Amino acid sequence: MTEHRPLTPKEQKVVDEFETARPGLGAIAESNIRNNHVTGWADIIADTPEEELVVRDDFRSNSMYKRLSDG
Repeated sequence: MTEHRPLTPKEQKVVDEFETARPGLGAIAESNIRNNHVTGWADIIADTPEEELVVRDDFRSNSMYKRLSDG
């Protein structure tokens, strides 16, 4: 069941970071956050320190991306 609630500031930051890294990824990130029961993204984001919620140039090696993609 998709969650219909406002994103937390940390969740919105993740959406913004993915969108900045590659246009279109923000919508996918938001979908993954809202489908937490399947992906676990919202839980992972909540447990991740905010300073780690950034996507770097090679986002596939980024700790946030690894954490979320393993979720």
